[in-house]
This record gives sequence, C-alpha cells and structure tokens, in this order.
Amino acid sequence: MLYPFVKILSRLALRIFCRQVTFSDRSLLQHKGPLILACNHPNSFFDAILLGSLFEQPVHFLARGDAFRKPVVRKILTALRMIPIYRLSEGKEYLALNDSTFERCQEVLLQGGILLIFAEGLCENRWALRPLKKGTARIALEAWKMPHLAEKCAVLPVGINYDSFSRFGKRIIVHFGKKITDQDMPATLSMSEKILHFNALLTAQLEKGVLTSDGHDELVQALISNHTRMQTGDDQLIASLKEAQARVTPEEAEKLRPPGLMAGGIADMAGAVLLLLPALVGWILHIPYYLLVKRFVVQKTNGTVFYDSVLYGLLLLTYPFYWILLNVMGMIWLEYWYFLLFMPFLAWITLNWLDCVNRLVNGRAFANVFYSAPSSR
Repeated sequence: MLYPFVKILSRLALRIFCRQVTFSDRSLLQHKGPLILACNHPNSFFDAILLGSLFEQPVHFLARGDAFRKPVVRKILTALRMIPIYRLSEGKEYLALNDSTFERCQEVLLQGGILLIFAEGLCENRWALRPLKKGTARIALEAWKMPHLAEKCAVLPVGINYDSFSRFGKRIIVHFGKKITDQDMPATLSMSEKILHFNALLTAQLEKGVLTSDGHDELVQALISNHTRMQTGDDQLIASLKEAQARVTPEEAEKLRPPGLMAGGIADMAGAVLLLLPALVGWILHIPYYLLVKRFVVQKTNGTVFYDSVLYGLLLLTYPFYWILLNVMGMIWLEYWYFLLFMPFLAWITLNWLDCVNRLVNGRAFANVFYSAPSSR
C-alpha cells in the first residue's frame, strides 16, 4: 500500500516542484513489462522518483546497498520497490549479496515487471554521459538466456536532462531511445564481447538523448529552460537543441539570468501584473517553511549529489503537515481563512509569476536560437 500512496502524492508534488517535464514519446509511459529502463544518472534518487512516479506500471529500481543496513529503513525501501546493489567501496563482505540482487532482478522481469537501472553506476550533477558500467548488460544478457524473456524483454534507453540540479521549479526533458533486444546480440559473440557490444549500443542511444555541456553549463541550462520554444516535435527535441547548442556562443547564454528563461513579450507583462497579488500571498505563506527546509537540507547534503532528492523528499513528507497546521491556525485566528485551503495552488501561481518576471528581466536575448528555422527542422 505504501508504493501506490507515495506514487500518487509524488505525482501531485511534481506539478509544483517541476515547472515542465517533456517526454520524447509520452506513450511509452504506458509500456508494460518485462522491461529494463537503462538510464543516465545525473540527479541521485530524484531520477528514480521522476520515472517511478510517471510510469503507469510500478517501477523497481536498484539503489545503493548502504542505505539498506538499518532494518526499519530496509523494510520501507523494499516496500517502495527498491533493490539493494552493493559496490566494492561499501566493503568486500557485501559483494556476495549482489547474487541475490541479480536473482531478484530476474524475478521482477519474469513477473512482467519494469526494472530501472542507472547504467553509469555513479551519479554526478553534470551535463555529461559517464562511461557505462557492466551491470545493465549482465542483467539484460542473463534475462535473455531465458526463452520467455528473450522473446518479450527489451531494454529501453532513457536520457534525463535537467535545467538545474538545485532550483525549485525545474524543467526536465526525458528522451527515450530505440529499444535494445536479444535480436541485437550476435550469437557468435562470447559473453564478454556481448557486454562490450551491448554497452556500445546503449551508449549510442543515450548520447542521442543527453545534452552535454562541454564545460559551458549556462548554455545547456538555457536551452533546456526554453525547450518549449523549439519549433519541432518532442521526438526530435534533443536533436534540435543540439543544433541550437552548436549555433550559440556560451557568451550569449551567460547574458541570461538563471534559469535562463527567454522573454515572451506582452503575455509576460500581463502575467507579472495580474498574478502579482496572489503570487505575493503564496510567497508569504510558503517562504518561511521553504527556507527552513532548504537550510536543513543544505546542512545535511553539503557537497554531495543528494541535495535535490532530499529537498524534494522532505518537502513531500512535511508539506501536508505544514498545510494542515496553517489551516488549523487560520480557523482559530482568522475569520476568512478558507483561502488557506488553496495554498498549493497559490504556490503554483507564485512559480508562474516568477517565470514571467525572469523572462522580462532577460529581455529578448538570443531569441534567434529558437525562432530561426534551419533546414533540418
């Protein structure tokens, strides 16, 4: 019961925590298992939260084994469909436990489940694709040894692109690549050769779906922030953004105020004026709570890749209690307290107002990137 409840709550929270989530093919969110999602890993647990919340079928995923050491935590994580995977850095004595992990992965697939694996192994908050580990290939190849899974199980490459790893109200692009199946594995290859071949295929697909900054983070952030301005279909979005990336100088992108939203003209002026009052109310109601949670998370995650994930998780768990507390206080001290019931909506309005202001501040910097029409579009 825990997983469905958290999934529903997380879907609602994502509508505020993320301003926009764009999929190259949204129909794949309805995909049935057996299926392996082979994903890049730029943003710690939030990568799993995002996909697990938005896929219709429950998603099982591999997580760091050291998180499972406390019995109570282990029960909670297991109820959330997490499977521990152990690394050498966590101690040689734990590596033997990976045998049961691989067995559990095969069970999930045999039962028609969806398994999420982060093919890079480690997480880094950066716009680049790391060399792939062997784990995804091994799990897929072992599954394809079974006749039932050889026919039905596929590996779906997933590239996740964030405009920020720390901002509230982020924009995300999720790109699904071409599926990899048992038919793509030449029968004449040895196991080690198949692993190399699999990783080459997967790397090629992930590279098509992941924007890389090459040291110019501001440019990639600006492109992702404004991706809805691209005059192209969602399935060609990453390719079009890469074309735009090649045309724009980093100096042009640095002129934009983070998160790099491009001006929208009269609509933004109207939004900045009309939404000012409700946005101000939403800001006053939420800023003390948000800053308190943020300060706590910064202290606990300083210098790690877990900031975004812990912030989202803590807001998800504590906001309902904060909302109840303010409504109870309003009932006691305010005559017209009913507006407090709409606090989440006011938070959403505040984020929309901030977007309008950001676009007005930026002016029309490098608008030609999104409105030019190269021949490939």
